[in-house]
Amino acid sequence: MTCAIGVMVRAPSAAGKTRLAPDLSASRLASLRTALLADTLQMAAGLTGVDVVVFVTPASAVSEVAALIARSFPCTPQSDGDLGDRMRAAFEHLLCERAYAAAMLIGADIPFLSAAHVTDACHSLHASGGIVLGPADDGGYYLVGMTQVHGGLFDRIEWGNATVLADTLRAADRLGVGARLIGHTYDIDTIEDLRRLERDLAAIRLDIAPNVRRWFTESENG
Repeated sequence: MTCAIGVMVRAPSAAGKTRLAPDLSASRLASLRTALLADTLQMAAGLTGVDVVVFVTPASAVSEVAALIARSFPCTPQSDGDLGDRMRAAFEHLLCERAYAAAMLIGADIPFLSAAHVTDACHSLHASGGIVLGPADDGGYYLVGMTQVHGGLFDRIEWGNATVLADTLRAADRLGVGARLIGHTYDIDTIEDLRRLERDLAAIRLDIAPNVRRWFTESENG
């Protein structure tokens, strides 16, 4: 069974990463977001048995994001509404309109998201259904997957705070949906996250997150 992975992307030219804005110039922040997106899509391009769809916000930036993608992944606008509304609509697109047997959503700011994370999530969904979540170190999640649309999973969640994962697990329990967690990683929201990333990159293989590595080098030399 083919699994779909939806990449939820905010265009680098659009407002975003506001907690990093005080520490980086607008151009440096935009180039960081571009590098994070490039690494995410490079990882996705290497997956087998997985179809990739890129969901873009704002809708007017679909062509901007499409121009940044080396491989021809389908790009479609995200829906209106808060993050929960947009994720629910993305799952409806993948599971109902495109009729994939399983689907997951990821962000575009998770430098250590790996093929192993995605494969683990796909195997879990195909084996037992329910939902799968990838916990982020800040209390949220970097990946969510399901085999049918459980729209209530996204109701009454206070997005952006440290209880998102716990609140989502409680929502799954209320819905009677089994939830499985895969390995932890972290996304990049603050200058502390960015400093952590630079330290971590120095200790691992050079082929991991090459575009962000290049961004750090440009920062040092610029």
